[in-house]
Amino acid sequence: MELMIKSGGPFLYKGERCTIGAVILLKGLPYMVTVSHIFRHGEGDHLTVDGRKLTVTSILKAFDLALIELPPVCTFEITEFGSAAELEQAVLVNDIHAIKCRVVNAGASLLFLGFRCYNMPEPGDSGSPILQAGKVIGIISSITLDTCMGIAISSNVIRSLEDKEVKDEV
Repeated sequence: MELMIKSGGPFLYKGERCTIGAVILLKGLPYMVTVSHIFRHGEGDHLTVDGRKLTVTSILKAFDLALIELPPVCTFEITEFGSAAELEQAVLVNDIHAIKCRVVNAGASLLFLGFRCYNMPEPGDSGSPILQAGKVIGIISSITLDTCMGIAISSNVIRSLEDKEVKDEV
C-alpha cells in the first residue's frame, strides 16, 4: 500500500528516520519541506520517501529549510497552514508522537516555543510540524534543553515561498 506523503510523515536519510514538515505546491509541482540542517551535503543529497529515492532540490540556508520535489506519481496531501496564536497551546506532531507546547512568541519568521521539561522533542523530531487548531503554524528547527525552549520556522516563511513562486510566473 502506498504511503500518503504529508506533514508529520516520515522519510529516511542515511538510515535515520526524519520528519516531513509540510507539503506545498511551487509552480504547480508538489514539494516536501523539512529542515536543511539534517542534510550533510545539502542540494543533491538523497533520501527515501515511501520506498522512492528522492533528491534535495534546494536549500534555503537563511531559513534552515530544504525543498524536495516529489515525483508526479506519488500520493501527497497539501499542508494547510495557520497563523500562530501567542501564549496558546500548540502540539509538535509526527508519526511517532505528539508533544504539547506553548507559543511564547511569534515573530515574522520564527516561533519561540515552551515545552514541559519532562516531555521534550528529541533529535529525530527536527522538521516536525507545530500545529494549532489542526493547522501547521511552523516547523521545529532547534531545541535548547536547559531552558526547555524550542525555535520553529514560521508558516509565514513557507507560505511566502508559495507566493514568491506564483509572483515570479506573472
